Amino acid sequence: MFKMSKKAEPRRGPFRRLSDSEILLFVTQTLHPRASDQETPDFSAKLQTLTDILERQEIDLLNWPDSPSKDRFYASHLRAKRLVAELAEIFSSAASDAAASSGAG
Repeated sequence: MFKMSKKAEPRRGPFRRLSDSEILLFVTQTLHPRASDQETPDFSAKLQTLTDILERQEIDLLNWPDSPSKDRFYASHLRAKRLVAELAEIFSSAASDAAASSGAG
């Protein structure tokens, strides 16, 4: 009788932990095609678009299986979200300061 030979399963290389910079690069490259300069001409709109994209990504992350990579990606995602919120706050306070100074002068 002939024996059926098993197909060799594709082997993965050794597990390598991604650095924060690699994760942030992935996030940047993921976000880049979705945000276009022609679609959002002003900085405030770009920040809002980025915030919306980060919200969608956070929802997508809920569907990922639990793993250390997911935890690290989520931590980097939260840092990016916090940074965008800080930028939005700085931008809005600078815009209100500019409006107040132009109205007073």
